[in-house]
Amino acid sequence: MIPTISVAAFGLEPGIDTPFGALQELPSWAARELEVRGMNVPATMLAGATGRDFEHLRDQADRFGCPVLVLEQRLALDLSSTEASTGSAERMHALAAAAVRLGASHVSVALNADNDEPSLERVASILREVMAEVEQHELTLMLLPHEGLTDDPERLMALVKLVGGFRIGIQPSIKHAIAHGGLEATMRRLAPYAASVVADDVKLIPALVELLQGVGYENTIALHPIRANQLGSWKTMRDVLHTSIHGESEA
Repeated sequence: MIPTISVAAFGLEPGIDTPFGALQELPSWAARELEVRGMNVPATMLAGATGRDFEHLRDQADRFGCPVLVLEQRLALDLSSTEASTGSAERMHALAAAAVRLGASHVSVALNADNDEPSLERVASILREVMAEVEQHELTLMLLPHEGLTDDPERLMALVKLVGGFRIGIQPSIKHAIAHGGLEATMRRLAPYAASVVADDVKLIPALVELLQGVGYENTIALHPIRANQLGSWKTMRDVLHTSIHGESEA
């Protein structure tokens, strides 16, 4: 399992105050202070970024060995109707292009749609169309749990199966699992579909790691502390994750 950081812990607004300063300084901060090996970055933080900004961020990521692995669309895209879906599909295409420019291998999106069968079929159809570009770029699309169609784990898995293919999955989190059937039962079902799991409760990281090891999960775990502007919160969470993976002797 690979420790990474969830930059969304700082908030979703562009220009938000963070301990690392400008977004381009994120890779050096994450590598130096936390010794992590990758980042999940919310797309909203890149609002207004120029091509040069993208290039600089990718160069810094390469330099410090801390790449952008997941480009996240955490503000839900509206797929609640056929009319609303056109702009949201275009947004997903734009996210795929941005991920390629950043060198990211994954895009994750939150979707807003009603939890009924017509919506399930409509959303699956839209995602199948988007997946053509995702697969062309050799990206993976992950669905973030969100109120409505993708809130319930069973419906979330049903949507992934209906879309089909090897490049669509789920980006689960500890808190979502706890709220929907419990950490062990829910995460055990969702982990096989995940390329990134968000660790957003430090107390439950040991249990998370144990169950993920039990199902053979080898992908990333993204740290997402409550008090993101306190370096100590990040380091505490990192240390707990390290000990959970490697044991006390290597902490």
